[in-house]
Amino acid sequence: MPKDNAPAPFELPGDLTTTSPEDLAALTETARTEFNGIYGAEGGPQAAQLARASELADAIDALNTENTRRTEEAAKTKADFDALAARITPADAAAQGDGTEPALEGEIVDAPAAPAPQPVAASGRPVGGAVTASRELGGLRPEPRINASLTAARTLAPKTTAPTAQLAITASADLPGTLTAGARIDSIDTLADLLEHRARQLPVTASGRRGHQQAYGGVNVARISHDYADVLAETASDKAVEAYRNKLMAGRRPQQMEAIVAAGGWCAPSEIRYDFFNIACAGGMIDLPTFGVQRGGIRWPISPSLADAYNPDLSPFEAAPSAATMPWLWTETSDVIAATGTLLKPCIRVPCSTMDEARLECYGVCVTAGNLAENAWPESTRNFLKLLDVAFQHTMNYRYIQTIRNLTTDIGTISCTGVGAASPLLDAVEFAAIDYRKRYVLCRDDVMEVILPDWIVGPLRADVARRTGVDLLKTTDADIMAWFDARHVRVQLVDDYQVRTSGLPGYSTPATAWPTTVEFMIYAPGTFALGNGMVLDLGVVRDSTLNETNDFTAAWYEQCHLIAKFGWAARRYTVNLCPSGVTGAANITACCL
Repeated sequence: MPKDNAPAPFELPGDLTTTSPEDLAALTETARTEFNGIYGAEGGPQAAQLARASELADAIDALNTENTRRTEEAAKTKADFDALAARITPADAAAQGDGTEPALEGEIVDAPAAPAPQPVAASGRPVGGAVTASRELGGLRPEPRINASLTAARTLAPKTTAPTAQLAITASADLPGTLTAGARIDSIDTLADLLEHRARQLPVTASGRRGHQQAYGGVNVARISHDYADVLAETASDKAVEAYRNKLMAGRRPQQMEAIVAAGGWCAPSEIRYDFFNIACAGGMIDLPTFGVQRGGIRWPISPSLADAYNPDLSPFEAAPSAATMPWLWTETSDVIAATGTLLKPCIRVPCSTMDEARLECYGVCVTAGNLAENAWPESTRNFLKLLDVAFQHTMNYRYIQTIRNLTTDIGTISCTGVGAASPLLDAVEFAAIDYRKRYVLCRDDVMEVILPDWIVGPLRADVARRTGVDLLKTTDADIMAWFDARHVRVQLVDDYQVRTSGLPGYSTPATAWPTTVEFMIYAPGTFALGNGMVLDLGVVRDSTLNETNDFTAAWYEQCHLIAKFGWAARRYTVNLCPSGVTGAANITACCL
């Protein structure tokens, strides 16, 4: 039983919404008092009282939540009434009611503060119903007017007291023990501490694929804002404009020039930006089956094909078969003659295969840098190494493509006149694929490999865009590749092929027109393969010889490769291009194919 003068034990009412504000405050104080009595009891808190302490803590949370709800509800009610008052109060009355005088014509007025953001519902429309802007502001038009009436804009502008002009730097992140987000930064030292703190929290980023840098992933640390105090009203008179001009020009009068000279301009030298502009890309590499080469090269058997192995032992498909050919033709007449022993079925021996060979060739890079330069300007070294790496990739790509090209058979130019670009190229590629399949007895839908320069999508898209009834905005790279897919060819659009020479994209003199011809290579999959041999990548090297000159090897690597032609044949065609969009047969002056 409690003592007569002891307060009654705390008990939370079942419904707090009906409790008066005074009772709510008294209940909160009672609960806190009892909790503090348990927590600060002589000898420390007792385990037996833990359940009661937990009950009191939950009750205090409930009381605080109800207090917060009531505060927010009151604020919302006040805001709703303010909005209603604004709707029924004329603009002139509002200007008189706030204790400020309306701006006279020609008077310089302070810039109004930015209006508070309007609440937006989940649908994206402002809360409180639709509001139609006046026609002077561009309302009821398909798109906003760029040159809206300033008079109409001024009538809707909020009438608030102008802030004092000042430069403010505010923190966008917390600095433990010093700043919270949104607090004003009063010194450069505090800003430096904040920058250092945020920098230590950022993860180390890695670059993307070779030749590309990862996009900037920094964070916002501080915000600098400047409020402007003076602005001319639209209806300002000539006298008001002249007064403001005199205010601005005062410092340029003769009597003020000495002060201006004394200021000395910016004084400090221009800040140096040490980062380099680097957009080089190591894309457009040719895709080849790859294998390892353990020694200086490889040898492989030359595979016979049905197109070339008939002679002298096999008969061609188009020859008339007989009892003496291979495969033979055996008829009843042949069988009668065989009974006399003068005709026998032929049998051929498997021929010995000949061998082909390819040897490795090596390519490398070595870069020397100075120790002092690397310490003072490391960005220069890194930028140069990135450029060199991209150059190495493209050099190797060019070498691969040219080696393959030298192993192809030049078929010549397929001449087409007045038929655009898409039609002649697609026709030539499909015809070449069919001719190859028939020669080497492949299936009709066997996929063929085709190598084209990556710039070809430009004239193809331009040709289609010029056709009547075609939406030039919807011809994507995927659409163009689908044209080749339908013809059972796998097209590789590669860089370093038919580029950077006269008349082709990338030349030292900028091009002014698409090339008039394009070359493509076609072969069966697996005809060519890339052999990788020795790879040495020593990275940064410091030795005694370079140390004598205070230098070091910033990069050193060497790679060895070979191109092996395992297949029977690869062909090379040239096609005329004219991205004119012409499709009508009446305009074709020469037959294509």
